[in-house]
Amino acid sequence: MSRVRRFTVVLVLLSLAAASCGGADEEIGWVGDTVIHLSDIGALFEGDTLPMDDVFLDTLYRVMAVETLDQGLAADFGDAVDPALVDTYLAELEARRAESGETPAQFLGVANASDEMIRFNAELLALRDTTVEHLLVSPETVELLLSHPATMTNVCVKHILVETEEEAQAVKERLEAGEDFAAVAAEVSIDTSTAGGDLGCTFAGSYVFEFSEAALAAPLGEITGPLETEFGWHVLIVTDRNEPTREEYLADPESMLSDDDISNLWREWFNDKLQQVDARVAEKYGTWTSIGIKAPEASTTTTAPTTTTTTG
Repeated sequence: MSRVRRFTVVLVLLSLAAASCGGADEEIGWVGDTVIHLSDIGALFEGDTLPMDDVFLDTLYRVMAVETLDQGLAADFGDAVDPALVDTYLAELEARRAESGETPAQFLGVANASDEMIRFNAELLALRDTTVEHLLVSPETVELLLSHPATMTNVCVKHILVETEEEAQAVKERLEAGEDFAAVAAEVSIDTSTAGGDLGCTFAGSYVFEFSEAALAAPLGEITGPLETEFGWHVLIVTDRNEPTREEYLADPESMLSDDDISNLWREWFNDKLQQVDARVAEKYGTWTSIGIKAPEASTTTTAPTTTTTTG
């Protein structure tokens, strides 16, 4: 299967840095049996001193979140991220950074970010790609999509949008009398973003519910309406409609779904993993929740933590 659509925005979501080779290293979080050390966070920043503020807690949360997703990928699909894919993304990110002439901190918008933070962005992108490839062809996803045809049925539609039902009825009568659709649209439609009222071809599910339902049900080539949506009153004609079979979908699932639909699959999966994970944080740093680490009620820490420098 070809690689799924890539994220084009750098996401400051981090994964675990390499563990220290030796020396004392504070344990600050746990995801299942995996221990998160202070040095794992330290590797993501330049220098020996870490920020003791929301940036630190947010980074710790993101480190633990990505470890959660790595474990979920293994548990659900028996797979792991391919290092070669990580390297591909890392090369792309580094090329963009070099072209911009920015430091890692400037490129990512995170103060004192290190090169390791860029690598973790690459790891997240690779994790997302690998997981989505599995999600797209999982039996649960396939059955859900086939039971909701709007999601992947491609419709070609043209419409005329007016403010009132009376105006829409008048438009319909003019069209039924033989007037040219594009000419009437150019004269009366308040949707000025489409030439001649032609919306082109796209997934029915990308439209608001009422319009989507009409696009799925309307006889091809026939004038349909008046139809009311939140935008006004429509008269439409569906010129073509294609609902893929199971075999057609499985042959190229990525092309059958919109970017939003693919993102929703990913989002629902990782939200479920974050809500179910057995994770906790060292008490002095706060409390793990599925949406972030809640800071401790009262902190006795007055100086920023330092990471342990080790050799190995």
